[in-house]
Amino acid sequence: MKINSFLSCKLMVLMFILCGCSSNNIITSETKDPFEKLNRKIFNFNKKIDQKIVAPIGSAYEENIPAAARNAIGSHLDWVDTPSTIFNSTIQMDLKNTILSSAKFMLNGLTLGFYDLDKGETAIKKKDFGSTLAKFNVPEGPFLMVPILGPKMTRDFTGTIWDKYIMTNVSSDSLNNLTLLETPLETIDTRSKISKTIDNIYESPDPYVKLRSYYIQNRRNKVYGKNYVDFKNNKSDEEFEKLLE
Repeated sequence: MKINSFLSCKLMVLMFILCGCSSNNIITSETKDPFEKLNRKIFNFNKKIDQKIVAPIGSAYEENIPAAARNAIGSHLDWVDTPSTIFNSTIQMDLKNTILSSAKFMLNGLTLGFYDLDKGETAIKKKDFGSTLAKFNVPEGPFLMVPILGPKMTRDFTGTIWDKYIMTNVSSDSLNNLTLLETPLETIDTRSKISKTIDNIYESPDPYVKLRSYYIQNRRNKVYGKNYVDFKNNKSDEEFEKLLE
């Protein structure tokens, strides 16, 4: 069953490659938000969940768990997510990142990732299926606010779903169970790390627009890297610059 599912995923990736080869990779500063009315409602829903549940837990987590322990937990969560980077680096034909991430994953497997035996010397670039689709020129699509999950571009939301599906079918059952159990912990750990940024967004005149701009700019920078930085230098996103100055 897992083999058949994996072959199906490979076929889908191949179709994306064939479609992407016929077009150029265009980085745009345009914000596509045709679902803004619905997105705002979902944003307000997510905001209430965050302020009433996630943020208080995140604050308690930061106040009561020593920094060393939080760092160990963060390192472990990164380790659990590394197979996705290995898989997508392979699909993107990034041989260097594939080798380095594989080696680091196996090495830190000795501590289940709680301690980085590499001591941060090996720099790997985290990759997901959304970035794989971008690699093969699949358009990023409209902006979406997803219940609980938060902001996503359509392409990246599709990538998130396929990342979960693919890794469920190619990873061991024990790693899948570990990932499932630690999803809430990852949410809390991430929230505690970006609490100041989120609070700053909530305090802005239009939190929805600011979150949208913040997410899109950071996501494009993560996916396209230097190409996007160079693009912004030549044609800056006025909305982003105005809101995040």
